Amino acid sequence: MVPLHSFKDYLFNLETTSKAEAKRMWRKNIKEQWEHKCAYCQSEDNITLDHVLPQCKGGIDIKTNVIACCHSCNQSKGHEHWKLWYVQQDFYREERLNKIEEWMKPEAPSNLYAYRPRRNNAS
Repeated sequence: MVPLHSFKDYLFNLETTSKAEAKRMWRKNIKEQWEHKCAYCQSEDNITLDHVLPQCKGGIDIKTNVIACCHSCNQSKGHEHWKLWYVQQDFYREERLNKIEEWMKPEAPSNLYAYRPRRNNAS
């Protein structure tokens, strides 16, 4: 399968792939965007996915809440708040913290209709 470059590609893949295949592609895409390295320690060993905000604390399965993470960091972090856990680690780096925060920001809406201001004819 090819990466999803447009909304049409996304819709096409939703209609033509199985749920399992779509999930596999989603997981693969996240790992690729993190260059198959742990977002926290930069390890390349045993890369998994981590919910930044754990599901038990209300985190959901959306791209901005899931990052590539090595098994070791994933197990160590557990259900802790990611920032509190991360700043206590020997491998803590401010630039990686900023990259994770940037990842978590929702994407800006695009292709919104631009409405002209209404004229007030009541004068």
